[in-house]
Amino acid sequence: SVSFKMKEFFQGPSQVDKIVEEATADTLDEPDWSTNLELCDMINHDRINSIELIRAVKKRIVLKIPRVQYLSLVLLETISKNCEKAFSEFAAERVLDEMVKIVDDPQTVVNNRNKALILIEAWGESSDELRYLPVYEETYKVCSYQQI
Repeated sequence: SVSFKMKEFFQGPSQVDKIVEEATADTLDEPDWSTNLELCDMINHDRINSIELIRAVKKRIVLKIPRVQYLSLVLLETISKNCEKAFSEFAAERVLDEMVKIVDDPQTVVNNRNKALILIEAWGESSDELRYLPVYEETYKVCSYQQI
């Protein structure tokens, strides 16, 4: 909602935002697995809110900085594989919409486009929980035809 966005704007980055920024910094040469897994552990033990984490990762994806985008996709993949309770919130937070934008944007680097397609395909094939959501089913079908 607008009031949430205004509150978020005036508050500045949260602790979760800061950790996600560290995990997806464009100065990293490779994924920061210890931070990624620590974030999953924090979700699984209810030390951070999974919705807040998903929102923080989504903010990083939309920056369109290739390295940040790739590391954010890796973090999403890590969360999806290790945090059962957060996985269902991908749909609620419209993460898929941003992934489709990555795939559709001709400016997206090929590696990031492929990573997004692979995640969409894997999620479409593996999750009965998401299978019933029309947006996932349709996106999965469309994206699987685009696979390079």
